[in-house]
Amino acid sequence: MNNRIDLRQFRYFVAVAETLNFGRAAERLHLSQPPLSRQIQQLEEALGVALFTRAKTGVALTEAGRVFLPEARRTLAQADKAVAAVQAMRGRDARRLVVGHTTVFDPSAFTDVFNAFRRRFAQWPLIVKSRHSIGLVKEIRNGTMDAALIGLHTEAPGLKIESVRQEPLAVALPAHHRLARKRGIGLRELEGDPFFWFERRLNPGFYDYCQAYFDRIGFAPTVVPEPPDHHVLLGLIAAGQGLALVPASLRSIKRRGVAFRALKEGNELSMGVALVYAEGHSSEALEAFIGCVRAQARRN
Repeated sequence: MNNRIDLRQFRYFVAVAETLNFGRAAERLHLSQPPLSRQIQQLEEALGVALFTRAKTGVALTEAGRVFLPEARRTLAQADKAVAAVQAMRGRDARRLVVGHTTVFDPSAFTDVFNAFRRRFAQWPLIVKSRHSIGLVKEIRNGTMDAALIGLHTEAPGLKIESVRQEPLAVALPAHHRLARKRGIGLRELEGDPFFWFERRLNPGFYDYCQAYFDRIGFAPTVVPEPPDHHVLLGLIAAGQGLALVPASLRSIKRRGVAFRALKEGNELSMGVALVYAEGHSSEALEAFIGCVRAQARRN
C-alpha cells in the first residue's frame, strides 16, 4: 500500500460518501467532476481497496468504504481542531466566525441569516459548515466552532440553547402514489410502504422524541435506511422506492416525481431549529451573529 494520502482526499471521499453522487459532490467541493474522480481513484489505489461500487444506477459504498467513512470524518474533525488551536494562539479567531447548520433542513433555510450577518458585519469572515446536529455540538465543545443551528431535540448539556424555529413535518411520496390524491395524510396510512428513516446514533434526542410518539399511536413503519443528502432522498422517492417525513419547508425544492402532502399529526409532531453556543466563550463577532439569528427568528 502506498501511504501517500493527503487530507484533501479525505474531504473528497467524505463528500462523495455523503451524496453518493460524484456530480453533486463536485458541486459541493467547487470543482469539476473529472479531478474529483481521479482523486478518489488515487485514494483507492493508495489504500489498496475499492471504496465505492460504480454502476449506471448510481454509486454505493463498499464494506471498506463504510469502515473508512467514520474514520475519515474523525480525521477531518481532528485536523480542524488542530488548525483552530493554532489560530487561537495567533489571535486569529477574533477576526473570523465559524458556524454550522444541521443537514436535516435544506441549506436554503439558513441563507437569510448568513447573508444578513455578512452584509452587516463584513469585517468578520464567516465560515459555514454543514453537519449532523451531534457533530455540530461536538465541534462547539472542542472549540472548532463558535455557534450552530441544530435540529431539536438534540442533546447538548452544558451549552446554551435557544429555540429559533419550529415547523410541522410533511410527507414526501411518489407523485403516482395512491395517497398523493389526498391533501392530508395520517401516519398510520404510511404503514406497509418502505419508510425512509435515520439511524438513532445520528440524533438520539430527536429519534427518541419521534419513536415515543410512534409508539403512542401504534405506528410501526417498514423502515429502510435514509440517505444523508436530501437530493438523493427525493430521487429515491421519485423512483418509487419509499416515503419519508421531511420538514415542511423542504416543499420549496421542486422535484419531478415527488409530491409533498401535509401530515395530519403535524401539530403534534414537529421539527425545530435551535441556536447553540458555549457560554463564557463569547466574542464580539459571536454576539453579532446571535443578534442576527434572534432578529431572523422574530421575523419568522
